[in-house]
Amino acid sequence: MTDNDVKKLSRKDLLEMLIDQSREIESLRAKLSEAEAALKNREIAIDKAGSIAEASLLLNGVFEAAQAACQQYTENISQLSQNQEAVCRQREEESQAKAQRIIEEAEARRADMEQETQARCDEMVAKAEAESKKLWDDASKKLETFAAEYAELQQILSMMSAKK
Repeated sequence: MTDNDVKKLSRKDLLEMLIDQSREIESLRAKLSEAEAALKNREIAIDKAGSIAEASLLLNGVFEAAQAACQQYTENISQLSQNQEAVCRQREEESQAKAQRIIEEAEARRADMEQETQARCDEMVAKAEAESKKLWDDASKKLETFAAEYAELQQILSMMSAKK
């Protein structure tokens, strides 16, 4: 299995592989225990070889194969662990970068919305002030007109009272 294949595996798949390899090691250890027990009893040596020298050579090959299998297994576990750590580190960095981009985009949108809202508020205030000024000017003109007409009316009434 290549590094790229391992990187594509999910954490679950990698853990399953580790569990399978653990089971395989347990199986190999059981076989090794059986072989050691058989060696103690020298049953294998007697069954497969005619002499003790041939049995020793045969058993040495079994032990060497078991040792090589154990070494290969531990190397595989170590490699898988390193690959998994690298994948996790890379995903964490990608997630943090993505989160940072999202935060920056949200901050930019917030600033734009705040600026747009402030502009609309300023426009509404200016419009309200203009309307207020116009209404005030209209009311002032009407009051001045009323006061002028009232003053003329008062003069006419006072002249009429003086004539009587």
